Amino acid sequence: MLAPSDEGACTDRSGCLSAGRLASSGRRLRRTVPRPRIEAPKPCDHATIAQVDFYYGRVSGNSARAAFGLHEAGAHFTPHHVYTPSGENRSAPYMAINPVGTVPALTDGELRLWESNAINWYAAEKHPEARLLPTSLAGRAAVQRWLFFQTGHVSPACASIFRATNTRMQKFWNIHGDVQALEAGRKELTRFLAVLDQALHDRDWLETTFSLADIAFAPHLWLVSEGGYDFGSTPAVRGWLDRLWGRACWRKTAELIFGA
Repeated sequence: MLAPSDEGACTDRSGCLSAGRLASSGRRLRRTVPRPRIEAPKPCDHATIAQVDFYYGRVSGNSARAAFGLHEAGAHFTPHHVYTPSGENRSAPYMAINPVGTVPALTDGELRLWESNAINWYAAEKHPEARLLPTSLAGRAAVQRWLFFQTGHVSPACASIFRATNTRMQKFWNIHGDVQALEAGRKELTRFLAVLDQALHDRDWLETTFSLADIAFAPHLWLVSEGGYDFGSTPAVRGWLDRLWGRACWRKTAELIFGA
């Protein structure tokens, strides 16, 4: 793994960890294994804190992406661990929040939101003071381009690699990588990293200043790196990842999601 730096103070102000019940169920979500249970939002006692509930899975790159974004946005939220190995994400209470049955998910009042980049976009819009999105139409479109690039190209290539090389991922999910898929993933990732390296050759962040575009790539490239992938052929990407993973909010995210 690349060496962390101290860049990027985390602005997360999460607190007030009480929660209520889902109307459809009396089950409660515990934050410890083996069997956490889901509970619905309940207003915090602190009147100035808007209640946002964040449902995440351990060893989940998508959960890490959303947690990273929420921390960087400085959003107040209550974290709820959904124990995916036991199928908690397929339980009726959780499916009432996210009918797809995937992690992560977020609730804010009546809003039920899933998909990590959608969660981050919402947090960035709700907390403009964090400056995670450009103000111009062109700048915001450019950020969206990187989000689609991450989702449609980089993350699928990463998945083929870390499933075959990352022992943390293999142990948690009880999976074994496919050699043919591994080689195909490496070939694809090499092509995509060249695009990132070119974009970063004269700047620290993809859109000049730190944004959701950078956050989107952090978790799956981290899992690839942990599995031993060498970024030496793309020095601009390597420096970018050093800066990205050195941020305080990423370190906080890695502890929550990966126990790292």
